[in-house]
Amino acid sequence: MRYRSGMKFAQESSPHVRLVTRYAADGLWIGAEHHTTSVIVTADAVRPWAARSVADLSTSDLGPILDLRPELILLATGAVQRFPPTPVLYHALAQEVGIEVMEIGGACRTYNVLVGDGRRVALAALLGCGLSAEAAT
Repeated sequence: MRYRSGMKFAQESSPHVRLVTRYAADGLWIGAEHHTTSVIVTADAVRPWAARSVADLSTSDLGPILDLRPELILLATGAVQRFPPTPVLYHALAQEVGIEVMEIGGACRTYNVLVGDGRRVALAALLGCGLSAEAAT
């Protein structure tokens, strides 16, 4: 069997889909927009989020995310994965919404893949709470 060499892959997406283009110690970029405070990102919107830390996260902090009706929430907790209080996780699951807790890089990459596949996903990024190493997605 012969394989073609030099095949290039390119991500196709609508120009209106919000993708994470970069993340760093001082925030993340959605397209060319730099965000330094916590945000909720979906395919069609970027919204500020009042939540500031994993330890202080409450079920009421999920309200603005759940209002967007995602099938999955990707909770980005900074440079390392930190789990929120158990009631927060149960609250999302009780609403029949999956929730994955990830470090910022994994959450951004996963968000881009899922939103590119047309999934109803929300990236809830806690910014200003321990991002340490600059990285590009």
